[in-house]
Amino acid sequence: MYYVIQVKSGNEDKVIEEITKQNRKAVVFDAFAPKRKARRKYKTGWVDVEERCFPGYVFVETDAPKTLFKDLYWIPEFTRLLGREEGTDNFVSLSEDEARMVDILYGKKSERVTDISHVEIHEGDVVRILDGPLRDLETKIKKVNLHKRKVTVEIIVAGRPFDVEVGIEILVKA
Repeated sequence: MYYVIQVKSGNEDKVIEEITKQNRKAVVFDAFAPKRKARRKYKTGWVDVEERCFPGYVFVETDAPKTLFKDLYWIPEFTRLLGREEGTDNFVSLSEDEARMVDILYGKKSERVTDISHVEIHEGDVVRILDGPLRDLETKIKKVNLHKRKVTVEIIVAGRPFDVEVGIEILVKA
C-alpha cells in the first residue's frame, strides 16, 4: 500500500536516501518522488528534462505505516506522514484507484518517471493519444498546452485533487 510523506520541498531525494538507509526491506518496499519527462525549448532547440511532479511529497510503499512513522521521527527533513486518523495511531493509505493511477503514471518499470506521450492533433485542436502513459487517460485530461507541449491531468492523491502535467510530443497534425 502507498502512503504519502510531506517533506520540505527540494529535500525529496535526501529523505528517500535516509529512508532506504535507515529502514529494513521488511518495512519499506519502495520510496520515490515521482518525476516527469518534459521538453523545453531553448535558443539551441528542444531539450529533454526531468521535473518533479509533486514537489514536497515522497511516496512510500509499505505494509507497516506505524513502524515507518516511528522511523521517520529520526529524519530531520521529515514533516509529516499524511492520512493519520484523528485521535489514533492509524494511517490511511491511498485508495486502490489512487494507487492504480500512481502506478499507471509513475510505474516501477519506468523508474517512477512519466515518459512523454505521443499525440496527434485534429481539426479544432482535438487531441488523440497515440501511445505513452496517457494512452487510457484521455477522459482525465483537463487542459492541453500545445505551445509548451504538455497536458494537465487531474488525479486524486490522499483524497486531494492534484493537477499533474505530462509532456507530449506532437507526431501528426491532421
